[in-house]
Amino acid sequence: MEVELRVEGRNLVFAAKEKDQVISTLSVSPDIGGNGEPIYQIKNAFTKGLYRRRGYMDAILKEVFDCMLSEQEAFVFLGTREPVVFAKYGFVQIVKPQDPFPDTLGRIVDVKSFLNLFESEKEFVLSLRIRDDMLPENDGVYMIHCGPEGGRLNAVKIANPAMSNAEGEKLVAEAEVTVSDLIQFAFGLKEAKGAFKVTVSIKKDEICERISKLSFKQSV
Repeated sequence: MEVELRVEGRNLVFAAKEKDQVISTLSVSPDIGGNGEPIYQIKNAFTKGLYRRRGYMDAILKEVFDCMLSEQEAFVFLGTREPVVFAKYGFVQIVKPQDPFPDTLGRIVDVKSFLNLFESEKEFVLSLRIRDDMLPENDGVYMIHCGPEGGRLNAVKIANPAMSNAEGEKLVAEAEVTVSDLIQFAFGLKEAKGAFKVTVSIKKDEICERISKLSFKQSV
C-alpha cells in the first residue's frame, strides 16, 4: 500500500493505492473559523466497497494527522452520517443535537496548539494530564498558564506519561482530561466537572471554577 498526497487548488488530497489503483481517498480543505483563523475540514472520505475494513482509511488518516502535527494545526473536523466509522480515530460530536448540522465531528490533532486557543480573563495556572491513545505526541503532562492581565493561554508539554520526578515518584498533574472530553468541553458539549478529573482533592472546587471560566476562541 502507498499513500499519495497531491495538491488540488486549496485542498490536500490523500489517496491510498495498490499497484497504481486508487482504493481510498479523502481531502483536507482549509476553512475560516469563528475568530478568522484557518481551520481544516475533512471531506469526501471514500473507500471502495470490496476494500473496506482493510486498513486503507487508517493509513490515510495517519498521514493526515502526521501532516497536521508537523504544521502544529490544532484540530480537524468533518461532517458525516456515519459517526461510528470515525469514532475509533478519536472523532467526537462537537455540535449540539439541535444544531442545523448535528453530525459534525471534531478531533484534536495538536494539543498544545489547541490549548492556546483558550482565553482567561484572570491569571490562570494549571498542570494538566492529557490522554490521547492514538497520537502519542499529545499524550503527557502540560503546564498551562495565563498572565495576570488575562488573554490567551500558553501551554508547554513538561513530561511524558511515564516520567517520574527526581525521587522516582510518578508525576501527577492537578487535573486530567482526554482529548475527546477536551474538545467537547471547548465546544460546550461538556461542563468542566464532567470533562476534567481533578486529582488534588483539597483544590477540587477551586480548579473546577478556574477551568469552567475558560473561553474557547474558535468555532467551526
